[in-house]
Amino acid sequence: MTNERLASAPERQFWFAEQMAPGATANRALGQVRITGPVDLEVLTRALRATAHRHEALRTAFVLDGRVLVRKASPESVVRPPVVLPAGTGFDEAAVALGADRFDIGAGDVHRTAVAPDAQGATCFLAVHHIAFDGLSHEVWTRDLAAAYARELSGEGHGPAVTRPPAPVLDPARREELTARWRQALAGVPDLPAGDRAPSQHELARAAVAEVRTVVAPATTRALQERARQHAVSPFALVLTAYGRALSELTGAADFCVGTPVSTRSATDGDEVGCVLNTLPIRLTDLDGPDVLARVWATVVDALVDLDLPCDEIVRECRPRRSRRMPLFQALFAFQSWPRTVHEAGPVRFRTVPVRPLGAQAEVQMQVCDLGEDGYEGILQIPQDGGWAGRLDDLIRSFHHHLDQLLAPGALEGTR
Repeated sequence: MTNERLASAPERQFWFAEQMAPGATANRALGQVRITGPVDLEVLTRALRATAHRHEALRTAFVLDGRVLVRKASPESVVRPPVVLPAGTGFDEAAVALGADRFDIGAGDVHRTAVAPDAQGATCFLAVHHIAFDGLSHEVWTRDLAAAYARELSGEGHGPAVTRPPAPVLDPARREELTARWRQALAGVPDLPAGDRAPSQHELARAAVAEVRTVVAPATTRALQERARQHAVSPFALVLTAYGRALSELTGAADFCVGTPVSTRSATDGDEVGCVLNTLPIRLTDLDGPDVLARVWATVVDALVDLDLPCDEIVRECRPRRSRRMPLFQALFAFQSWPRTVHEAGPVRFRTVPVRPLGAQAEVQMQVCDLGEDGYEGILQIPQDGGWAGRLDDLIRSFHHHLDQLLAPGALEGTR
């Protein structure tokens, strides 16, 4: 017996993306978990099966019922045995091995796994369609996999299944209020300049990406966090401001949006694997002056207050004209600030590894991960072809330059 409910807004977003570019890597995520200690592969295989069964999103088919997308959860998940990979297999090799076959999201085939054993333990990989997975799902899945492994070792049996709550329904009056607020906030916002080679949404979904990694050193990270405390803002606002300034410097834009994914998890869905987020367009204007951080933070706070209107509705209401490019925002910024907990499971320990996006979800995208005492790690990605081609090094240099400027003594005086 299946459990049928309306799909949520982000599920609709990724279902549409799959129809537009079936099998595109941009629609996938690849979670990576480091397991240290004497791993029993048979126990791990059973734990993987139990974790898939526990989470409804990993056993859900997404299908059209007329013109409405619904999710149909099955009592049993589509679980393939984990692929066993050679020791030392890295992220790129695992992505290829697990990406050879398309997901069939209409049949509930939304994930698969692989394990690369080695002398110190194993690395476990989870390839999953974004329709059933977001950044925080990585932590939830790892925690539950460790718990399932411990139960399998002790013979305790499976833990309880997690049932997804219904997709939220906005009150009509609240929807009208939010629509008016977003229309006002985004009125007349232009696209980010991209020269004469701006890619279409379809081209983006199929594009191979070029990337560069960078590290914000621990000392700089501590200075960043201290500056954020001084000005009563999140470190997110400081890093976003530096990223926005770099985009502005390289494009000449003085007014544009950056999209940022924000978790919408609540007490009812905080423990579930799923795509539980909204992508908010943050409008950045006039990024100079000592009050820039306060202005950026105020814009972010206003967007968070209006979080309940789904991104597809914001786009529909604020950019009604059709465009071959991504609407409203062409740059993306993801900030992962949650702790990466070590989960004990008998003689072994599980911990997530920060991973990068697999494909182009924007014309230019930056992901920053908080590594705790090791500082921040940044990943900048662009399509290999298009207006940003060959500009990654310039962008990362500009980002660090503007971050250093924001942290310089006296740079933001008079804004506290």
